[in-house]
Amino acid sequence: QKLWLVMHYYLVLVASLVPLTPNSRTRGFSAPLRGGRATLAVSPSPVSSRLPSERAQPGKRREAEPPEGKLVPDSWLDNWYPVMFTADVPADSPVAAQVFERPLVLYRDEEGLQCLADTCPHRLAPLSEGRLAVDASGTTRLECSYHGWQFAGCGKCTKLPQLEGTKPILPLYGASAYPVREAQGVAYVFLGNASLAESVPLPLAPELDAEGWIYEQDYMRDLPYDYTTLVENIIDPSHVPVSHHGTVQGDRNLAQPIATSVSERMPPIGFQGKTEVPLHASSRLSFAQTKAVQTVTFTAPSLLAYRFSVPAGDASALFYPIPVARGRSRILVRRARNFRTERVMRTADLVAKHLENNIVFDQDMAFLCGQEARLQALRADGWGGAWRAKRDSEVGGGRSYVMPAEADRFVISFRKQLDAAAAALPWRSPPLAGEAHAPPMPRTVLLDRYEQHTKKCPTCMAALKLTERLIGVSASTSQVSLMAALVLAVTPAPPLALSLACAAAAAAYSAVLLRAYLVGPIIGALSNRVAAVPLAASAASAAILALAPGGRAARVAAAATPLATALCALYARRALDGLRARFIYTEEAKALQIS
Repeated sequence: QKLWLVMHYYLVLVASLVPLTPNSRTRGFSAPLRGGRATLAVSPSPVSSRLPSERAQPGKRREAEPPEGKLVPDSWLDNWYPVMFTADVPADSPVAAQVFERPLVLYRDEEGLQCLADTCPHRLAPLSEGRLAVDASGTTRLECSYHGWQFAGCGKCTKLPQLEGTKPILPLYGASAYPVREAQGVAYVFLGNASLAESVPLPLAPELDAEGWIYEQDYMRDLPYDYTTLVENIIDPSHVPVSHHGTVQGDRNLAQPIATSVSERMPPIGFQGKTEVPLHASSRLSFAQTKAVQTVTFTAPSLLAYRFSVPAGDASALFYPIPVARGRSRILVRRARNFRTERVMRTADLVAKHLENNIVFDQDMAFLCGQEARLQALRADGWGGAWRAKRDSEVGGGRSYVMPAEADRFVISFRKQLDAAAAALPWRSPPLAGEAHAPPMPRTVLLDRYEQHTKKCPTCMAALKLTERLIGVSASTSQVSLMAALVLAVTPAPPLALSLACAAAAAAYSAVLLRAYLVGPIIGALSNRVAAVPLAASAASAAILALAPGGRAARVAAAATPLATALCALYARRALDGLRARFIYTEEAKALQIS
């Protein structure tokens, strides 16, 4: 009886310690609806009962439940993330991307855009290094180039060449697939719980779907600094006149107090506000220099919109910041407007705008990498939480950031919200304290336009290839023309056929240059006037040969034509070499800043 009473009291005690209702787990930061506020969706966690036979494993700590309403890593993953412009996804090959250190591969098949984890389940080779193959049924598959495994858009393995014929292809052999969407010319990927993808709206810019609006100037660049550093930079309008001096966006003489206000904060790190900034004149869009009030909306995690009006109509500048990996990010930039819509950008206009954007991002590069390293040296948390930490006495007291001006309100709002939300950022690797004290990367790496932009941009890659072809043609033309000029100069009576051939070659070289969209005032590497010199020389030579075929003037004209062509080709080659460097690496941004 005593034993029964002891057992009874023991069972009552155990029952009193068991919660009657399950705890709740915060889950799912959903991107805001158009014009709406981002919300935290709370759903109950599943209740798991432990059998009496289960024992706690030594050394294994049970994770605590997060407090109600607090962000967890899934909150960030349960969103649609932009990864690239859809125009940058080739039709005939896969392309790699990365978000929050999760490698992705995008490609197209008969059903449209597909996205898989960029990892073959066989031996973890990157699928983005593979190819698109057509199987026996005529369906496009993504094939790993290591052992030939093929995958459907849903991730299912459809071909395994090394598997014996009697063995089935199991679901285990498939690749991980992610929901993917194309909207407004952008490819979006959903990294979290796939069952939530349909209920989470895409972070769209409403004006891009509005009647009478066009968007253009799409530009992408990979950057050697963190997503949090990137966001802080692009929400800061006050740095533009100074940092981007010498470009169409900046003039240090226009640096001035900027009225800035935050009207609404949108968790976890978004906000809406207003600012008033000077806008440079645009002859292409027909408006003079003015001061415009801009509405600024940062819809976390990856859409920042500056919206403003000019006398001709309304416009917006859209930025899509993308968290790639610790210390690395990607930016998509786009312009939109509802006026002068007939002025569509030609290829030369787009190349010129991309080269201009290269300068703009080059100008910020050293500042932002240095700022990020100094913040991490104070506290190696990976997101800059030391921005308002107390400095030691050697530094001089105060805080790490000193922001007394109203122009810094957007940065202050963002940083304060980031303090509360950054712990839930779903990085797969810890921050590395040693990187903060590493020597700065070489400027050829820091400003590597080829790796960061050109090779991933079809427009600029085509322009670079055309530039290199023109360099080759100019080099050959200069050598052959110099030899021809020498022969004609020392020959007392040069054959008429040779003189006419030199004139025809000169005209053909000019035609090659003048037909290239890289030549002319838009890009500015080589003027039409210089490109037309051989053509003018050949026309003059042909006229002289027709009027006085055997005279002294004919001999001089015959030699002058290839000489003029050679000099033009030498000049063109030098100018095109400079243009080629602008797609790869130059210090033109620094030269403008110190001018």
